[in-house]
Amino acid sequence: MVDSMVEEWRDHLILSRDFAVPADRQQLFSRVRRGELVPVLRGAYVESEVWNDMDPDARYRAHVKAVAAQHGRDLVFSHGTAAALWRLPWADRWPSVVHVTSEKAAGGRSNASLFRHTVGLPESSVRIDGLRATTLARTVVDVARTSSFAQAVVVADAALRRTTHPLRTVPMTNLTCDELLAELGSVPVRHGSAKARAVIAFADGDADRPGESLSRVSMRAAKLPKPELQTAIVGASGRVWIVDFWWPAFNLVGEFDGKAKYSDPVYLRGRTLRQALLDEKDREDDIRAAGPRMSRWGWNLARSPRLLRAHLLAAGLK
Repeated sequence: MVDSMVEEWRDHLILSRDFAVPADRQQLFSRVRRGELVPVLRGAYVESEVWNDMDPDARYRAHVKAVAAQHGRDLVFSHGTAAALWRLPWADRWPSVVHVTSEKAAGGRSNASLFRHTVGLPESSVRIDGLRATTLARTVVDVARTSSFAQAVVVADAALRRTTHPLRTVPMTNLTCDELLAELGSVPVRHGSAKARAVIAFADGDADRPGESLSRVSMRAAKLPKPELQTAIVGASGRVWIVDFWWPAFNLVGEFDGKAKYSDPVYLRGRTLRQALLDEKDREDDIRAAGPRMSRWGWNLARSPRLLRAHLLAAGLK
């Protein structure tokens, strides 16, 4: 997959405004009609081959950069848009608009592609991919105030985990729940503060993937016993395995089994899909042979407190 324009802030973007000669503009529009260029935003295009290799995250970041090209690079991107620039996961589809934060006195209105939040600019911002964005803490707080509890937990878990698992494409940031609470206290708008506090209290950087975060939210809603996260379990062979969820009182291991990991190069580590599946079966057999029961589920159950509760009760949780 093509990551979204890490080195040059508008890399891959082709802007119609750069084609001043009428003949060149006609050639540009001919390429669009032939399907060689994909419109990202009015007046902004990407080569179709590049676009097809982008995942949804990279496509949204391309949309953000197209907005920046039209409205100026010094916009401070915020909320879900900043989450995308920070490479934080998003449980649902990315927002249909780009979110920025500005001072009321700065002027400018929201439109079909840009939503302006006038809650006051934070004291500091960062540069990611050449664009200004709210800090990691402010980004989490803004998402926690304005998004669903489940979506906010996905973002908060990932942000806390980022402290121990940094990415080369974004600034290194150490983040704690205390810092999130302090950031929340600095936001001049109180709307959504109670929900944000609940998100921060529940957030846990040990949740390894978005599906695990959503599972935790559903477990909470279903009033299921709280599991230990990313726990080491010794298999019958003596090998140590890290499991997603562990309920020692019920001798039960829980595993979120999203299909996406089987196409993730980090997970595959050079293995074929077939070998990865065989290795996963050997791992599960080794854990089961040591005594623990195991339960697996995917996205549908992770998003449904009712279905996940029934599934885990059937597996032995009480």
